[in-house]
Amino acid sequence: MHDQIITQLNALSQGNESYATFNRRIVNTKMDVIGVRVPDLRRLARELAGNMSAADISRLLAAPSNLYEYVLLCGLLITRAKISDEEAIKLTRQYLPRVDSWAHIDTFVEKKRRFAGDIWWEFALECLQSSEEFTVRYGVISLMANFLDESHIQRVFAALRNVKHDGYYVKMALAWLYATAAVNFFELTLSELENGQIDAWMRNKAHQKMRESRRFTPEQQEIIARKKGMAN
Repeated sequence: MHDQIITQLNALSQGNESYATFNRRIVNTKMDVIGVRVPDLRRLARELAGNMSAADISRLLAAPSNLYEYVLLCGLLITRAKISDEEAIKLTRQYLPRVDSWAHIDTFVEKKRRFAGDIWWEFALECLQSSEEFTVRYGVISLMANFLDESHIQRVFAALRNVKHDGYYVKMALAWLYATAAVNFFELTLSELENGQIDAWMRNKAHQKMRESRRFTPEQQEIIARKKGMAN
């Protein structure tokens, strides 16, 4: 199955040499990049996932490969296969050590249509405490995708105060989450950014992302601009 998938990926990459060069810079991976576009990867994942069990995906994840698109495809298979939440989390534990790019995380994380109790919440919190940069980013992006709601927002902020990893891709994910949270929880998020537990760089980056967004009213943008100016 591994060899068949590599053949399919190579076929999808034909004629994409310039895109491969461009994307290698964007995703900042040490892996080989052959230039398969994300829509094609998603399409292939949908085609393959219908007949795949958790054990099949686990075997693919265990197969040695230094191909960026192969690893990402394995992640997409996890999200599309007809498997339980418990199986998906077990496979995600196997997937995360394979990744080396923010895109391996951001393309993989999707809003869940259903939940088995608090299993995904607890898994996200567990990932926040990892020593691995992209595992922590996964936890942050998962919270952003699924838990920025009335019943979770205070607990999300409380959990993020305990994140110790200071890697660039963790801090960028945190800034992105705060900027996203501010859309529906504007005053609460601004207050959280000023609680003294968030460093100036991350606070400034969150303000910058808010300023770049079109999801805030002119009045809110004025407040953000003042906050950003005070931070500089």
